[in-house]
Amino acid sequence: MGHRFVVMIVPDAALSEVRQLKMAATQRLLGDTIAISDSDWLGPTTLPGWTRAHVATHLARNADVLRRYVTRLASRPEMERDDIIQDLEAGSRRSPLDIQIDLDTSSGLLNDAFDKMSAEQWATPLHGGLDGLTAEDLPMLRLNEVVLHHVDLDCGFVFGDIDVKVSEFLLAWNLYRRADLVTGPGIAVTTSRGNVLRVGSGPGVSEVSGTDANLLGWLTGRLPRTAVSGAEHVSIGPVR
Repeated sequence: MGHRFVVMIVPDAALSEVRQLKMAATQRLLGDTIAISDSDWLGPTTLPGWTRAHVATHLARNADVLRRYVTRLASRPEMERDDIIQDLEAGSRRSPLDIQIDLDTSSGLLNDAFDKMSAEQWATPLHGGLDGLTAEDLPMLRLNEVVLHHVDLDCGFVFGDIDVKVSEFLLAWNLYRRADLVTGPGIAVTTSRGNVLRVGSGPGVSEVSGTDANLLGWLTGRLPRTAVSGAEHVSIGPVR
């Protein structure tokens, strides 16, 4: 059977399906974080210098930023970076219960904001570091944050645990968002379904293959090159 060649695009996923996957991933995240012991909240994660309390606080503030996009309370969330960094440090020093409540509440408020969006609002172009996207891409962006940082928490959830459809969507999403690879050497990524996702316009093509989950882990800098095939000489940069 021949491979299906796919030019770099975001997966043709229905908004409702992505939102359902996001909610399921969020519930799984919350189910795991509530089981983290008080002492383990201050333990290290796969992100250098970040504790589990840092990661969870970052996820909560990310939900707030996306909700502000939706509610038009802030048109350029990148302007809030300093505040987010301050919130991260302050938030990471809270009690585990407060962190869990914050993560749960901020996720719920974001979902409520999504529920109120009209078809016209979903089609609104985004700015402030999200140029080229529309509001309809926000659930995918949030799904990406939830899943990758769930792995980062190092609380037992690994790339092999990611839902198959989620792995497929997020692999294509991350390739699409890797603007830094567009002018580099060509990379042809063969997915679990036999699709070939291409990125890079430079000379030569490296053919990389593996499960969608492992490819996602490798592409985002969280799994080593040995987790996939053909990546021995491919550089994809730090954790993203």
